[in-house]
Amino acid sequence: MMRKNYFKLVGLLCTTLLVFGSPAWAQVPASAPLLKQGDEQWAAGKLDLAEKTFEQAVSAQPRSVAARMKLGGLQLSRQNFKAATETYKEVISLDAKNGKAWLGLGFSYLHMDRNDLSLAAFNEAIRVEPSYKERLAPVMAKLTAP
Repeated sequence: MMRKNYFKLVGLLCTTLLVFGSPAWAQVPASAPLLKQGDEQWAAGKLDLAEKTFEQAVSAQPRSVAARMKLGGLQLSRQNFKAATETYKEVISLDAKNGKAWLGLGFSYLHMDRNDLSLAAFNEAIRVEPSYKERLAPVMAKLTAP
């Protein structure tokens, strides 16, 4: 009887995995090696290659906030503000409480002279992460000055 219940349990587990995918504890981020590789390329100054690697990481794991944050950071550092804006928006759609993504979005908008959107993004960053208020004070003062 116990053996029969064991096989039922194994069958139920297999069916569950097939229908719903593997459980979170069994998943290894597919993008992890790519993120490491992209970081190494970025550090070596191979920026085009690093960007392609981070894009591969996003493709390998489309819901990876970490992969999109790396890509957005590189785009921002390369002054590709339009691409960085889109990437940070994607991060925020996955994790609206990601203060760093709101900061990245704010700085992207700031460099595109979209001060109204920059101010809104910075305000959201502060709302999500109050410790940013002091660090952003000089930027906020300039954005709100008449």
